[in-house]
Amino acid sequence: MIAQSISMMHEETLRRIDLGGVLKDCQIWWLPAGAPTSEPRAIHCTLSGRMVVAGHTVHLQVSLPTEFPRCLPEIEVLEMFPPVGELPHLSAQGQGKVCFPQDANLLDADEPYAIVLDALAFTRNLLERMLPDSKRASEFAREAFVYWGQMAQRGVECVVTLGEHPAPIWVLSKGDELRAVVDDVAEYVASRAPGGMEGLESKFALYLPLGAERVASGFHPRELATLDGLRKHVRALPEEDRIRLSLLLGHVQGTELFVVVGLRRPQEERALLGLRIFDIQGGHPLEDVQALARIEPVLLRRRDHSFLAPRGGAGKGLRSRRVLLAGCGAVGGYIAFSLARAGIGGISLVDPDLLALENTYRHVCGLSWAGISKVVGLQWEIERAIPYVSVNAYRGRFERLLDSNASLLLENDLVISAMGHPTMDLDLNKRVWSDTKHPPVIFTWLEPLGVGGHALLTHRSKPDGFPRGCLKCLYSRPVEGGAIQNRAAFASPDAVYTRDTLGCGSRYLPFADLDAQRTAELATRLALRALRGEVSDAPLLSWRGERKPFEDEGFSVTELFSKALDPFGYIREDCPICSGK
Repeated sequence: MIAQSISMMHEETLRRIDLGGVLKDCQIWWLPAGAPTSEPRAIHCTLSGRMVVAGHTVHLQVSLPTEFPRCLPEIEVLEMFPPVGELPHLSAQGQGKVCFPQDANLLDADEPYAIVLDALAFTRNLLERMLPDSKRASEFAREAFVYWGQMAQRGVECVVTLGEHPAPIWVLSKGDELRAVVDDVAEYVASRAPGGMEGLESKFALYLPLGAERVASGFHPRELATLDGLRKHVRALPEEDRIRLSLLLGHVQGTELFVVVGLRRPQEERALLGLRIFDIQGGHPLEDVQALARIEPVLLRRRDHSFLAPRGGAGKGLRSRRVLLAGCGAVGGYIAFSLARAGIGGISLVDPDLLALENTYRHVCGLSWAGISKVVGLQWEIERAIPYVSVNAYRGRFERLLDSNASLLLENDLVISAMGHPTMDLDLNKRVWSDTKHPPVIFTWLEPLGVGGHALLTHRSKPDGFPRGCLKCLYSRPVEGGAIQNRAAFASPDAVYTRDTLGCGSRYLPFADLDAQRTAELATRLALRALRGEVSDAPLLSWRGERKPFEDEGFSVTELFSKALDPFGYIREDCPICSGK
């Protein structure tokens, strides 16, 4: 019944297209049930018709997949009169299926007719834009990587910097197998997980930037896979680059050269296209028109930092930054990974503990690292998963590490403490404020049972000094001779929140993995803002969880839980650490 209903809806939609006059001379036909099809999505209902675009009669075919209207229709250009050459964004030469943008995924499934009308309008606009030859050339240049991939029979990894002049690079291989083409072998190794680099041989290769600001009429990426096409573009290089190219070609040995073409794209960064020139005879074909050679297009799978980082939201400018992270438990583990994914280039991890089996459900490393040092597990997992980050692991107590290596603070741009140990945090706060050369610090901690979490930035320098506000400001002694208390706490201080399952040595603070993630996100976002210079004061940021589950456990919240939070309301004028008194 469902299939029959869909078929009826498809037929009704196409008949409305026929009656609406959008296409002329329409015909509708059905693929017989059970008939074989090479399409990944079965199509049983199709309409063909004609439209006139910029003086050309275009014969179109509109097909509705079984998933329609939860997907776009398939529209194919069958023929065009007067005929034209190949058009961009069609799957075949001069004709083929229309390529719709990948982000065209918001469809009103209740209006299938409107979906087809919009798709036909897109097709008309595309053809109107692409029929002028100058527009075609620019669009082919813009989409060069896609067309090159259609020609290539194999691919290799690529770590090559986009430059404006010919330059030497290296092709890495193992036996007859091409592995990568790089301009810096060490950079490539840094982009890979540990291991797998043994036995690689390097050989001279060439980076060759081609293409003018204005794309020549009639251009198609296919011409770069021919000797005549390559020579034409080489002849168009500035004289300085032709001289440099000639000098570089003098380093070629044997009858083969791997070339990475950096093709200029209109208003976009260059596209990297790989080609293997082999069976070279009678000089080098890039400068000698009498030379002979064959060309193999090769797809380049880019893994350079400038390509990978922005796609994942990582900041290019953060790669030179160094962060020291103390405490690699539930919160610290997520912070470490978040910093790496944000593009931080160097992370030092400090923690004395092994990953306890009972913390499996709330630590990013999980079960596989139970019984192993937290810092070692994090280091391995980060470097395995994320390229271009260097991780140092220090297993030990943070204060002892600083006592033995006082310069460690100075070697980093930011320190983050996720130790969750107020005494150690207060000691670090005092230590950092003892020297103006020390970097800023973020203290972050999680409260019990998901009632809240906090992140405090302190010791952030400004041109006129250091703004007041530090961890010491948070602590007061409400009762003379009593214990000091954290004034930012949401959980009432007159209760014991740790739990005991196996004895006093196994006490732990109850919270969920999501609570740790939320606190880590708060701290990491604050860290990135500080590293980018977007915050120069000393804010205290907090998140509040749900009150009822906390109180259902028999606990109470402080008055602060219900108040509006002031990021700077915690600062004490009489603080012995940051007030200067």
